[in-house]
Amino acid sequence: MRIAIRDDDTSYFTAPEALERVYGDVWDRAPVCLAVVPFAIGYEQPGIPREHWSASDEMPLDRNQPLVAFLRGLIAARKATIALHGCTHQDFPDGYEFQAAPDLGERIARGRTYLESVLGCRISLFVPPHNALSKRGLQAVADAGLNVLGSFLSFRPSMRPWERRTAANWWAVRRFRRATGRTRRDPLVYPFPLRYGRHAEFGCHSLVPGTTAEALRDRFDEAARLGGDFCLATHYWEVDAELKSVMNAFLAFAASRPDVRFVAAEQLFT
Repeated sequence: MRIAIRDDDTSYFTAPEALERVYGDVWDRAPVCLAVVPFAIGYEQPGIPREHWSASDEMPLDRNQPLVAFLRGLIAARKATIALHGCTHQDFPDGYEFQAAPDLGERIARGRTYLESVLGCRISLFVPPHNALSKRGLQAVADAGLNVLGSFLSFRPSMRPWERRTAANWWAVRRFRRATGRTRRDPLVYPFPLRYGRHAEFGCHSLVPGTTAEALRDRFDEAARLGGDFCLATHYWEVDAELKSVMNAFLAFAASRPDVRFVAAEQLFT
């Protein structure tokens, strides 16, 4: 069984020390996929300094040179990989960035090209800002050939572009619901990649305030029993001492299993 870790919202506003605080004792044994915002715009979030909450100017990642150097070092040491986390993480009156922005294909191309140049890496994963994707947003991601590493993915055919594999994937998820005794209203993270014509999707288990190590162990055991893989997703700025304790307890539990390998998130799609 393979386990990956995903962390969201690294941007111009991130101090290297904030990432080191959470992952300094993790990424030597388990690489972390950092979902990076290339041209962040300030908005109200604890991970962004309050003086930037109402700012509308784009803040390119390379204006924070200590962070860029830190990330390049992590990549070179294979302690971290990079996913594209939107372009600006901008919220719109009628939705989040990859639900409502007018130029989604251009945003992906611009953000991906920029991050690959600044950080000297290849990007193959997309993490939707706020885990929100419209049908148009998903089409733009698929057109770019990026795989989706998401949470709260919708499997309803009406919510996604139609292609020949859509129905087969919907039936696979439906069989999984039945096999695990879930109804449509029960939360679900499918523990296998769903492959479409130009991209694939893999769901993550959220580590947020209120998550317990016991709940994560139960979800892990279910995925392991079915022969699947597991991705843990969180936000560095949300991890306080209590949530860090939950993370450590779960990772120690997973590491104790002889059949578990910690891998870069990209490997979940191979």
